[in-house]
Amino acid sequence: MDPEAAQLVLSGILVIGAVVWLTGLQFLVRASRAVTPERDQDMYPDSQSPSAPNRLTGYAEVQGQPGVLATRAASILAKGSPLGPIKIVEKTDDRLAFERLGPGMANQPASRWFRRGELRFSTARQSRCRVEWTAELANMDWLLKLGALFQVLGLLALGIGGWAIDTYVVSSPEPAVRWQTVQIMQAVHFLWPPFLFGALYRRGRKEVAAHFEALAHNLPYYES
Repeated sequence: MDPEAAQLVLSGILVIGAVVWLTGLQFLVRASRAVTPERDQDMYPDSQSPSAPNRLTGYAEVQGQPGVLATRAASILAKGSPLGPIKIVEKTDDRLAFERLGPGMANQPASRWFRRGELRFSTARQSRCRVEWTAELANMDWLLKLGALFQVLGLLALGIGGWAIDTYVVSSPEPAVRWQTVQIMQAVHFLWPPFLFGALYRRGRKEVAAHFEALAHNLPYYES
């Protein structure tokens, strides 16, 4: 490989690497902003309210009476849940508070991220009930922090690695050494982890939210 070709190969790989790095950065930023807006400040007392990034909220309007649905939800959670072993903390005709006991289950990814939750029931109109849910998640920020760490390492790998290859390999008088220019591709090992950690962060949040949405919407159809 002549020096001109080696320089072209290096430049091409660095450009592709830079595009992948920027895409990874954008993916992490979007994942970190995937926070459900707070709809009801009174879903938790101020002293116990989890921070917004660790809280998911939602609601469903379904057929039924608040007291009946609250009792049914408590029975469902007491029998078992994909969120793991559940302990009922408080139960009234319009509120149900519960939390996970012990570690999550390996075959239920959502149970690893869920900590505690709350359902509130209120009459909506006629014979319909509004079911508001709040889920507090375990600390998932470490996933984003690991992704950010690899973003820094990826930038260093592209910058320092590109400089080293250009200085000691591309300009080498030995053709066999210039062929080692392609080793800059090793920087990919620092470029893909941000996508993994960002995806795990988003998946955990979506799975917990999906379980609460399903529970709230399906309450009228569970057997009493």
